[in-house]
Amino acid sequence: MPSPHAQDDYLKTAHATVPSFHARTGKAPAVGLANAPNEPVNQWGFPEPGPQSPTAQSATAEHYFVDETTWKAILDHGQFDDIVCGSGFCALAYVDAALKRDPFRKILILERGQFWLPQHFQNLPLPFKLVLGGPSETFPWQLSSETFKSEVKFMRGSCPFFGGRSTFWSAWSPKPTPELMRGFPQSMLDTAAKAEFWSDARALLDVTAADKVTSPVFGQQLQKQIDSRLAEGVKGKQIPSANFSEPAQLSVGRRTAVDTTAFDKFSTPGPLLTIYERQRVLAERGEGHPLMIALDTVAQRFEVDPEDAEKHANILHTSRGALVFPYGKTNIILAAGAIPSTTILLNSVGKEQAGRAGTRLSGHFLTHIAARFPIKEPTGQDGYQSHLEIGASYLAGLDPTNNLQYHVQITAIHSPHPETDAEDAGRLCPDYAAAATAEQLAGSERYIVLVCATLGELDEHNPNSWVKHNPENPDVTTNIRLQVTLTDKDKHLWGVMDQATYDAIKVMAGDQAASLQYWHDAADGTNAGSWQTAKPSQANIHVPGIVHETATLYMSDDLDKDIHASVDKNYRAKGCGNVYVTGGALFPSSGSWNPTMTMCGFARDLAHKLVPEKRAGK
Repeated sequence: MPSPHAQDDYLKTAHATVPSFHARTGKAPAVGLANAPNEPVNQWGFPEPGPQSPTAQSATAEHYFVDETTWKAILDHGQFDDIVCGSGFCALAYVDAALKRDPFRKILILERGQFWLPQHFQNLPLPFKLVLGGPSETFPWQLSSETFKSEVKFMRGSCPFFGGRSTFWSAWSPKPTPELMRGFPQSMLDTAAKAEFWSDARALLDVTAADKVTSPVFGQQLQKQIDSRLAEGVKGKQIPSANFSEPAQLSVGRRTAVDTTAFDKFSTPGPLLTIYERQRVLAERGEGHPLMIALDTVAQRFEVDPEDAEKHANILHTSRGALVFPYGKTNIILAAGAIPSTTILLNSVGKEQAGRAGTRLSGHFLTHIAARFPIKEPTGQDGYQSHLEIGASYLAGLDPTNNLQYHVQITAIHSPHPETDAEDAGRLCPDYAAAATAEQLAGSERYIVLVCATLGELDEHNPNSWVKHNPENPDVTTNIRLQVTLTDKDKHLWGVMDQATYDAIKVMAGDQAASLQYWHDAADGTNAGSWQTAKPSQANIHVPGIVHETATLYMSDDLDKDIHASVDKNYRAKGCGNVYVTGGALFPSSGSWNPTMTMCGFARDLAHKLVPEKRAGK
């Protein structure tokens, strides 16, 4: 007789862990044997040795991810409420909110890559810094020559693994005001005006102000000093274009009430697997359905039923076969990032999205400046700790000529013991890509080192920045061309934000401003730079590469009036009855603020719109 809580074969959950060396003394071996799957590998080498070359994929797939047998059942007769493309921030935000509202909702996550890092790479030992960039980044587009030859040169790529970019991000999570959400439709502004929009997103990402992090490395004199000097500098117009500063809001918050370190860079693999385990337990009790996660599965394109007046998609083509949902009740949630989501729409409903998808492209360009000023008080009287001390502050402003936005992400470091501080600095700096290097800290024991990463927004009305379909390329995952260039407004903003960064550095140095030194990179591209009193050249501080791409599928409250918008106020893509978009692609403009927390808020709102609330066991 089947279990009263038996699941469909396409909703397989992991089997119970087999007792091994963790078995308690006095526990009868027969209990473990009785619960073990009937395979030689699970009988401790009896009567024959088991497989000796397991892979990371095979070791994890059996417990967390869809195996081949289950996948075949999914292809054959699986029916889901939602198919979520991607496993990053927006996928987590949507799935978490949807399953809290209805634990019985059937959700399948499709991730194009494999399971690689279990958490953010900065939480791992310092040598994992070597995985940043290189093979861990892929560029699923053909870049235009105009971009390649321009000042910006390229756009940062995707991280094709479980968790996506969340395993590498900087964790900065500012909250934009409505005034900074330029061009956003009223529906998005009304949604963001709700208090729970921000509180829920902050809770999901564990966002904590830098001065509230309980690690002894944070919240000390350095943080207070930098924050107070910046606040006075903004108030006193010493940074003329700046209008706001605060302790950095970082996605590194406290996880437990007894955690005394409270610094753990947020990424999605752990939280997604936590939801998986929660749903597995609920499924065993008959109080929910399991969350299904398929790796190595590329969502390629979908087909809309040509005879359906509501234009529901009923086929989703993947790299592992076609998922079909003939009843039109399955939603496709595009949470794979702005460019991949745009690619999927162009390959699926290109005619409906013509003149819309990809016609707008925005994002952030960057300036990077490192400086240091001496500590004038004698050791023991300077008020700084005898160990590593880090401060993280946020400064925002506008170009007064065109109101384009910028912000400065400031990391301040006091490292009295550079060699032994390296491990903690590599783990605790909010942004490893914008942290002081070992070469910069060496010899800076009696200095405060400031690392400033300044982000400016691209003019969203630039007709020369776009994503276009490239049907000549037979690979549907890369058959687009991408171009991003700078307008005169962008170039003026870049000059304003450079000056604002230097002004902020001078303000933070206080009465030691006359002794400021700036880091100059070595001409040969190595790390062997030097500290100098002269400011570095523009070429030395302007970072090639655009980040935080947005606006490719922006939302409008009226798609008839806005002929370039792609998504309606319910997050539904034009030309589709059941395909929805999440992420920065929805933003009509990028602002300068890191978009992650805002993206998560809107992804949760999508879940609230699609998922009726249902209590467990009802």
